[in-house]
Amino acid sequence: MKGIKTFMVLRYLLIENKQGTLVPKPLPTPKGATVVPTLLNGDRDFFRNGVRYSFVGFSFIKPSHESDFPESRFLVGKTAKFRLAQMGEKVPGDIISHDADDWIPIITIIDLVAQYIFVQHDWRFGTQEQIAYAIQTGLKEPILEEYNHLLFIEPKTTKGEFWKVVKNHKKIYKIELDLISPNILETNIKARDALQAMQELFQQDEVKITLTNEYGELKSPKSPIADYVDYIEEGEGKWSVTTEGSHGGKKTHKSSSAIVTIDLDVPSEDTLMNEQQLELETGKPTQERMNSDARMVTDVYSAIKTLLSR
Repeated sequence: MKGIKTFMVLRYLLIENKQGTLVPKPLPTPKGATVVPTLLNGDRDFFRNGVRYSFVGFSFIKPSHESDFPESRFLVGKTAKFRLAQMGEKVPGDIISHDADDWIPIITIIDLVAQYIFVQHDWRFGTQEQIAYAIQTGLKEPILEEYNHLLFIEPKTTKGEFWKVVKNHKKIYKIELDLISPNILETNIKARDALQAMQELFQQDEVKITLTNEYGELKSPKSPIADYVDYIEEGEGKWSVTTEGSHGGKKTHKSSSAIVTIDLDVPSEDTLMNEQQLELETGKPTQERMNSDARMVTDVYSAIKTLLSR
């Protein structure tokens, strides 16, 4: 049996580190393949804010006879978060408490060409932002060391959500636009050119634009803001808008609350446990697992073509 799970759509970006002193390896082709050595070199443990995480079981997915996605483009594995669980064991006349390891895994699918990350959303793991930051932390250091590029991960956000917020509120107190400097993705050309010109002057990794009006009379003209919002919506930054609240005061709306998601069929927990047992016995992935991974990637590839055509 399978279950429907929600997957967030993220995008990873690469910015050359101008301060690097060592001679780095040249970027691979496609450039999104910079993540491959980190993910395929065994299980990688890392820490963020004192919490232990791990990339587990990543491998390239081969298309089956029922699928049409390109070979050597998609990696599938799991990002896991470690925690200690309190377990109670019943003994005669008492319950004894002891700690037990508890890993929370979330399925993670990476597109090396379009640089999308489709990651299962599980509240036990954390918020949407915490999931993105965890993956970014695990990939950032090895990519910087090997390729001298900074890696950023941002969500792909719902088209038009920024303008919906602006239109539906009478008072706008603040608009914040946080844009990752030009990278290898082909997104809004006007925004890219403007950021490129600034980077040549300042060598910045990010550009933060903050507009405020204490009376809530801030204007948001389509030109030039639309170019930057389009850039952000492709997963190359984030925005926030502070408006009046529904019951007085102020409310801040963020792009992180408008992340694009898709639903995918994933194997049930019982199926996964049976597959894991067979894999331990044979040392190889089961055919059912390879087929289910191929079906997931087929759905992801279809979603990517839809996202890119918007």
